[in-house]
Amino acid sequence: MNNIVYLLQNYYPLFIEGLYVTLLVAIIGTFGGIILGLGLYFLRALKVHFTDKSIKRLSKKFFSFLATAYIDIIRGTPMIVQGALFWYGFAAHLNMNILVAATIIIAFNTAAYIAEIIRSGVIALGIGQIEAGQSLGMSRFQIMLRIIFPQAIKNSLPSLLNELIVNIKDSSVLSIIGLTDLFYNARGAASESLLVNQAYVIVAVIYFIITFSLSKIISYVVEKKTNNKYDIKSTSV
Repeated sequence: MNNIVYLLQNYYPLFIEGLYVTLLVAIIGTFGGIILGLGLYFLRALKVHFTDKSIKRLSKKFFSFLATAYIDIIRGTPMIVQGALFWYGFAAHLNMNILVAATIIIAFNTAAYIAEIIRSGVIALGIGQIEAGQSLGMSRFQIMLRIIFPQAIKNSLPSLLNELIVNIKDSSVLSIIGLTDLFYNARGAASESLLVNQAYVIVAVIYFIITFSLSKIISYVVEKKTNNKYDIKSTSV
């Protein structure tokens, strides 16, 4: 315990800086991933209509195939490999800032999962609402934008927020490209002080506090949404 206190007293700037970097890249990367994920979903969901001309049909099939392939590849490979390929194969040659590179890596990784989360949310709504929109003379785009999409986002909100928790933890693998996150700085403190186990105990506790707090917030949001849903139903009855 004395060694842990010693580390906190002498190396707290490293832990604070690392925590700041971890939260920064995780939060920005997650929200960037949500935006990219929306685009990926729309590309994957492109449907060929019988009235489409040949060029339009080919374009829809091509972009839908690209989106599907991207999602499968990203979900099928670990972030540490994606990070190494992006950094050493591209970003390092352009002298890109490591923070920017790490944020891009997280965003593009998260986008594949967000696209699938939204897709699941849309599928859960069923085809009845699409048919109802069509009966009102709305186009497929209008139906998705005004009816399906808002409900899918709302229903998928817990899963979307959970991606932030995942990224806070998984961002530690980007220390491979030199990101000075919480894990990277803790490793530096451990090397200087030779208190390896104690340094990683501090890191584990910090990660746990953050992720546990966020998971409780998500649980509260889900519970509140569920309670409101049942309150509305009971009132209408």
